[in-house]
Amino acid sequence: MEFRIARESPVPAYVQIRNHLRAQILRGDLAPGTRLPPEREMARLLGVSRTTVVSAYDELAAEGLVEARVGRGTVVVGPPSPPGSEGVQPIAWPAHLSSLAQRLQGPTDAELLTLLELSARPGVISFAGGLPDPDLIPSHRYAEAWEAVLKEVGTAAAASSPVQGIAPLRDLIAERLAQRGIAATPEHITVISGSQQGLDLLTRLLTEPGDTVLCEAPTYFGALQAFRVQGLRAIGVPMDRDGMDVGRVEALVARYRPRFIYTIPTYQNPTGATLSLERRERLLAIAQKYQVPIVEDDPLGDLWFQEPPPPPIKALDERGHVIYLGTFSKSLAPGLRVGWLAAPRPVVDMVLLLRRVADLQSNTAGQYLVVEFARRGWLDEGIALARATYGARCRAMDEALRQHMPRGAEWLLPGGGLYLWLRLPEGVDAHRLLQEAGREGVVFLPGRVLYPDMGPRNVCRLSYTALREEDIARGVAILARGVRRFLQGKALAPQPGIPRDAVV
Repeated sequence: MEFRIARESPVPAYVQIRNHLRAQILRGDLAPGTRLPPEREMARLLGVSRTTVVSAYDELAAEGLVEARVGRGTVVVGPPSPPGSEGVQPIAWPAHLSSLAQRLQGPTDAELLTLLELSARPGVISFAGGLPDPDLIPSHRYAEAWEAVLKEVGTAAAASSPVQGIAPLRDLIAERLAQRGIAATPEHITVISGSQQGLDLLTRLLTEPGDTVLCEAPTYFGALQAFRVQGLRAIGVPMDRDGMDVGRVEALVARYRPRFIYTIPTYQNPTGATLSLERRERLLAIAQKYQVPIVEDDPLGDLWFQEPPPPPIKALDERGHVIYLGTFSKSLAPGLRVGWLAAPRPVVDMVLLLRRVADLQSNTAGQYLVVEFARRGWLDEGIALARATYGARCRAMDEALRQHMPRGAEWLLPGGGLYLWLRLPEGVDAHRLLQEAGREGVVFLPGRVLYPDMGPRNVCRLSYTALREEDIARGVAILARGVRRFLQGKALAPQPGIPRDAVV
């Protein structure tokens, strides 16, 4: 049994031990009757206190997975077998799982899941999320809209919908795209369960395992997951304040012949950068020259603060080189799971075939609710409120960073969206800073994991959307204190006494 304490993780050591042993027991790697190492021996091997090990064992005992037996120490007893299963051997799941399942378990996924758990704890100031503030939409509006939908269409609102999506919603999406300069008829639009699903579908349609794709570096973590699951090689293109460094793209396209170029050109996740109009035109010209599709992911284009962004790349596209993904998750509600894909008809036809295998359709009720919100003017009203609210919160974060951050810290102030990209002073490790700030109730997303091949250690993504301005100021002050402690050599050790490569 091998186990390595994650020194840089904000997760307490006893929780790491408990989680590892629990997983071993539930997988069947530690069979009933197996004796765990004595508490003092485990503590010595890991370099932790005996109390830490006792806490881990106690939690496993409370779950019925182990028990303390006189003369034998702590023994595995779980998971309990269902009635009638005595003598039946558990299936060896690791041997049955495919290489696809193994690719799903990336090296940073567990850490990010733990970060999400920490973010949900009461009292924590979380800059780690990337979701809209649910309080911006009064809950009674959902009830009113649903009541109106039921009166108009009855039980059809909860029945199956066409695979391509209900006609009123596709009409609405086409109208809204036209306002941004995109000429797409309803026949060229497919309703999907958020743009993440669209990216998954396109990755499966356009590539084979072993193919190469180009993307920004850093980029959206969900895209990196989709590429990894498909077994793709992702080549990162560096970013600056004007977005992807398009000047490097042509050489990369000529060398690697990617199956597509993935970009978030407007208020990019995670940097908040916006690709300039000149670069959009140049990127499209490269795609046309080499006949490489562009997958344009635009979840945040409506959420500008002072002035609208440049037109989408899709609006410049006259020959069908761009596939456009959008969503109502950031402007309305992520739980509705309603987004769209706009593409040439051959791509749409293939997406529909794949949808029939994958999930048949998007959420029918959610589609009708989006249409009703738009009909009542609530969709545009909510977007306007989000622009004002997020703009004020973004400015509050900028002011707090200016006030508290020491010299050497740099950040990109976005013109819209949900994120601010912070580069910490040289020598400050964002993963260790996360643990340092986490002790005082502040969490954020270290940026290193958002690069195709792991990026610098001193970058992080901060989201300001779901916090009050006073909480933003307080959280940034705590974060800055942690940075100063690092620069002064006074940062606390991640886990005092734990060797870097401790294993058991």
